[in-house]
Amino acid sequence: MKSIYKSLKFIIGLGILCYFIWFIATGWDHEQFKRLLYQLILHPVMVISSMVIYGSSFYLKGIATKKLLGDQIKLSSAMYGLWYSLALNHLLPIKGGDVLRSYILYEREGLSKSASAQSVIIVRLMDILSLCLLVSLGISFVALENPLSTDVILVVGGIILLVIGWISYYKRQFLYQQWNVTLSLIKGRGFSYAFFLVFISWILEAALLLSVCIATNTGISTFQGIWVNSLTILGQVFQITPGGLANYETIMAFGLNQFSIPMETGITIAVLTHGIKFIFSYSVGLYALVKYPISLTLIKKLSKRKGGA
Repeated sequence: MKSIYKSLKFIIGLGILCYFIWFIATGWDHEQFKRLLYQLILHPVMVISSMVIYGSSFYLKGIATKKLLGDQIKLSSAMYGLWYSLALNHLLPIKGGDVLRSYILYEREGLSKSASAQSVIIVRLMDILSLCLLVSLGISFVALENPLSTDVILVVGGIILLVIGWISYYKRQFLYQQWNVTLSLIKGRGFSYAFFLVFISWILEAALLLSVCIATNTGISTFQGIWVNSLTILGQVFQITPGGLANYETIMAFGLNQFSIPMETGITIAVLTHGIKFIFSYSVGLYALVKYPISLTLIKKLSKRKGGA
């Protein structure tokens, strides 16, 4: 069953990649891209401000990790893990950063391997639940704007099913193996507060998309931007390229298209937004490498591990 899930995920991811390549080859408007890029460059304060807000979303995730562990760790340890993870996930075709987050908590804070791994997995599950809630809530608003098409139902339903499959086959066994540690973290006083912080962090993360849309005069409301961003991130379950290239752009353009933004414009908006994310990810990753160096050999070794331990 696990192999079927992996094959299905790969086939869908490959299909999205092929569609993106086909679209770029046949429908890419270079002049529009240059025009929107120029408009974005004319608003440096807005872009920098959105990056600060985007960065603060990770700061909230760091606090959430600290609260989940009962304030047993320094915030800097959680942040180094997040920065390394973000950079690594934009370098690899898979999400390999979670294991590195767990390692830093274990190595720098002296936590048990179980506690460090469980905290990372639980925060990741909070991420997924937050995104599912935002996407599900937004569906009703999409329906108010336009009647739900078969495409929307299939895409959103498929993404949520694949996410459930990811949890079932990759995380459930590990959580069960370490059930006592998992239960102690969930029952802890900081659990609810941690979830609230994670939920808010995903609302803040939409700042990049919204700033690009505002700078390029692309009509989209704040809530629409939050919904599109949440759908895009949730859709990274199909990631088969570094940083989710092609996957990110295609799903974001699809989401924007639900609000009458042409696919051509949506792809351009997504490329610009994703480009800013790449710059941010590598910058904070470099910062973490300088402040808390980890050998590339160890990073490579850890990134190949599966699960959270």
